[in-house]
Amino acid sequence: MVASKVVIGIDFGTTYSGVSWALNEGQRSIRLITDWPDPSATNPNTEKVPTVISYKNGQVKNWGYEVGLKEEAFRWFKILLEPDYLKGIRKTTEEVSHSRELLDRMKKSAEDVIADFLEQLWKYTQEDIRKRVEGLEDDDWESSMDVDVILTVPAMWSHAARAKTLRAAIAAGLPKDLQLVTEPEAAALATLRDKSDEDSLQDGDVFLVCDAGGGTVDLISYKVNSMNPLRVEECAVGKGDLCGSVFLDSGFEKYIMTLVGEAQYKGLREVDRKKMLKTFEYGVKRSFSTQSSKDYSVDLRGVKDNEEYGIVEETISLDQ
Repeated sequence: MVASKVVIGIDFGTTYSGVSWALNEGQRSIRLITDWPDPSATNPNTEKVPTVISYKNGQVKNWGYEVGLKEEAFRWFKILLEPDYLKGIRKTTEEVSHSRELLDRMKKSAEDVIADFLEQLWKYTQEDIRKRVEGLEDDDWESSMDVDVILTVPAMWSHAARAKTLRAAIAAGLPKDLQLVTEPEAAALATLRDKSDEDSLQDGDVFLVCDAGGGTVDLISYKVNSMNPLRVEECAVGKGDLCGSVFLDSGFEKYIMTLVGEAQYKGLREVDRKKMLKTFEYGVKRSFSTQSSKDYSVDLRGVKDNEEYGIVEETISLDQ
């Protein structure tokens, strides 16, 4: 029997975005999109796709993993939707500054770029569901079933920024009745529902959520209003900053550039630089632990050996 309803969750992030969905028939497991398009084939199956988009002659050229490292593209553009957020943080980034310059040069707004990115994300989501669910080969399958879409927004977004996000999503082709939910609230609800000791929580309890993302980290306090159904509300003013995990990636890249020299580093093939950064992100950063003493190896194809810096046979060894 073909499902009569699909619920789609879209985590629209500053640096990476993800999509999950579930049907109301059969096995009601949550399915994640992991096979994002990547022409370079350096992308392992991952739950997230880069929130990046490029244009040519005013039209979308590439998005996500399709965008090359040297390609002029919009990055971190989501933050530009809320100028007041940038006023309250300690620093900005080259990506934010570059995207702001691109907006002026291309005569686009942050809302325009967000709409274009969400359109690409939404089209791929539709394609993924169509391929993975039997009986949904029809291109217009959405007209034959109910579609609920939930889109995340930062907790500290103003009402104006949330309204712009909603307009951009609708312009991208998402259902007009889509729901917005704050990122920390979504994380809190998911965590609480998965907790084996959820009986220890009671109405009126207060807890703190640290939403550590790729670009930003937000701290929000919530109060439990109800356990069944589970409902929470923000109970204190949140705090956020640009100190997400992507800064570890840029720090590693600068470290390698310092070791091998800027000229040699910038002379590396793009595919080799991509592989190096992916190895660090997935093989080093995500498995690092202060409880382990293991060493890590990262391929540096095209880099001359330098035993003093631990670079042997185009590979660098990193200890804790």
